[in-house]
Order: sequence, then C-alpha cells, then structure tokens
Amino acid sequence: DLDSNWAVPAEVPSTGLSPVIWDEFELLSPDEVDRAVGAMSASTCLMEPCHSWLVSATQDVTRGWLQVVINASLREGYFPQPLKEAVVRPLLKKPSLDPADLKNFRP
Repeated sequence: DLDSNWAVPAEVPSTGLSPVIWDEFELLSPDEVDRAVGAMSASTCLMEPCHSWLVSATQDVTRGWLQVVINASLREGYFPQPLKEAVVRPLLKKPSLDPADLKNFRP
C-alpha cells in the first residue's frame, strides 16, 4: 500500500517562490477588450471553441460579453478548467535538422 509508506518531512523545504501575491487585478475597459481582440492572430487552434476571425468580425456585439466574462474571472480569481488546456507543438530550431532528435527542438 503506497499510503503506508508516505512520510511527511519535519521541515518543508523552501520552494524559492516569490513572496509577492497577486490578489488584485485591474479590470478591463471596453477599449482594452478591443485592443486584445484586435491583437489576436488570425490563425486557429484545435482547442478554440470559436475562430478568432469570428470574434473579430463580431467584436461590436461580443465586446460587452467578453468584458463581463474576463472581469468576472479577474475579480473572482477563478479561471475555468477548460481554458487552462493548450495544444503545444514543438518547433524545430532549423528545418534541416532531424525531427527524431529532441535536442533539435526549441525549448
């Protein structure tokens, strides 16, 4: 049984984390939402529920809704689990390098 072999150390080592706690964020204005939407890449991702071009095209309609959702997340300190997922595609340092060798990819 794995649980019976678990021991808690007397002293927990320091993780070296910063003592700074970000517990307050500045809420977004409609102009900041517009800037963020305008800066989005036109490319799409497999995980996106809505294409970025569609968000940009409907910006006048979605601006208020996006502002409410983003500000609620910042205010409550809650970020929905489905939005914490990502697709990561490693990039080769140079196209001529062997993709079978993991050292040839960017960190």
